Amino acid sequence: MAKKLSFVRPPVHSVVLSVFLQPLSKLRTLDLAPLRVEWRHQYPELQELTPLPSWGPQEPESVQFVQSGLSWPMPMCVFVTESGDQRIRFQYDRFIFSWHFQPDGSGYPGFEALKAELSEKFERFSKLSHEAVGEIPEVKRVSVEYVNNLLGMTAHEAMAGVLTGWKAECAFPFAKPDYSGFRVHYCEYEENPSIGVLVGVDSAVGEGVEDEIPDSSNLSLSAESDIESDSDFWGALDDAHDVVTSVFKKVTSERMRQGWGETE
Repeated sequence: MAKKLSFVRPPVHSVVLSVFLQPLSKLRTLDLAPLRVEWRHQYPELQELTPLPSWGPQEPESVQFVQSGLSWPMPMCVFVTESGDQRIRFQYDRFIFSWHFQPDGSGYPGFEALKAELSEKFERFSKLSHEAVGEIPEVKRVSVEYVNNLLGMTAHEAMAGVLTGWKAECAFPFAKPDYSGFRVHYCEYEENPSIGVLVGVDSAVGEGVEDEIPDSSNLSLSAESDIESDSDFWGALDDAHDVVTSVFKKVTSERMRQGWGETE
C-alpha cells in the first residue's frame, strides 16, 4: 500500500473526484428537483449546461438530431457554493465533485474527508435516480485528479525536474515562454495495472491578467479505474488515490516535500 503522505503546507490547488455510470437514459432534470431544495443553502448557485458527451463507447444509433417531437437531452446540472470553492456536477451518466483551495493548500482536509462528502452527496443522487427510473445507478468507472501548485517554479523547470528525477535544471534557450507544458499518460500503471495514470505540467496562469503567476506552475496527477460488475467502487476510488499518492512521490523531490512540511 502506498505511503499516506501528509503535509503541514500541502501544495494542493484542486481535487476532482468523479463517478461514471452506466447511462440512465430515462433520467430527467425534474427527477432530481429535491436536490435543489436540499442543497440550496450550501450551494446557492445553479447552472444548467450542455451535457458532456458520453464517457463510454458511442452506439451508432445514439447520435441523433434534436428536432420537434424528440426528447431533449438532460443537461449537465451544476451546484456551486457562494465562494465558488466547491462544485457538484451531474448528468445521466456521471457525478463529479470538485474542490478548490488556496495556493498553499490551506483548508485541504485530506482525501478521506473529501471522499466522505462525495459519498454523502452521491448516495442522495443515487436514491432519487433509483426512485425515478427504477434502476440503481451502476458505477462503471471512477477517477481521482489532483492539481498541485509549484509556487516559484516555472513549468519548464518543473518539466526538467520530473523528467530527470530532479537531477538537472532547465534553462530555456531563448526568451521566457508565456506558456509551456506536457502530458504523459499510462494506460496501465506499473504498480497497479488496472489503473490508468495521467501526469501533466503546465504554466500557472490565472483567469485574469492580475491573477497571472508567470513564475509558477501546476503539477496535475490523475488516476482512473474501470469497475467490474458487483465490485467495490469505493475501494477502487481508494486504490486510484493510492496510485496518485505513489506517482506524486515519484515526480517530486525530497527537498520539495520537506518544504511543504512532509510528516510521517
